[in-house]
Amino acid sequence: MRRAVVALLLVILAAGAWWWWRPQPRVEEVPVEVEEARALGTRSVTLYFATRDAQGVRGETRTIAAHPHRDEEVEAVITQLLAGPRASHLVSAIPPGTRLWHAYFDDRQRLIYLDFSQDLVAGLRGGSATEMMVLTSLLRTLAVAFPDIEGAQILVDGLEVETLAGHIDLTHPLRPGDWL
Repeated sequence: MRRAVVALLLVILAAGAWWWWRPQPRVEEVPVEVEEARALGTRSVTLYFATRDAQGVRGETRTIAAHPHRDEEVEAVITQLLAGPRASHLVSAIPPGTRLWHAYFDDRQRLIYLDFSQDLVAGLRGGSATEMMVLTSLLRTLAVAFPDIEGAQILVDGLEVETLAGHIDLTHPLRPGDWL
């Protein structure tokens, strides 16, 4: 009798353990942020690219998915800018291969930190006009797409840089609105 009770307790324990650790069916839950982004739809943004004659920048409109967080939306816009223009009369001022690692928005200071790959500096050919064209392309795009952003700090591989090519001081945030 005693053995039967012990055996029954072991069976109950085993069944309970199986029930507790049994494989659960996978239920694909859509993160709330993704649902919010779907609900937000899309938005049009103007990206600024250099003209072929290097006499300035011109806007090109793109449609992007709207995002619930400012960082993500800035990343989407800058990623489109890095992809280059569609119009043949425009060129990207940003060196080829440049990637945006991350954008971080400080809501309190209204400041966006843009962390680019080393290609932004290493691939830059030319002097002050080239450096000015890169920054104009980036900052004008930000100013028009996100008028509430008051400052942009350019980082390279997570670190502050003094300048991209030796001409414009990047040791402090730049005001996108000043580049319109």
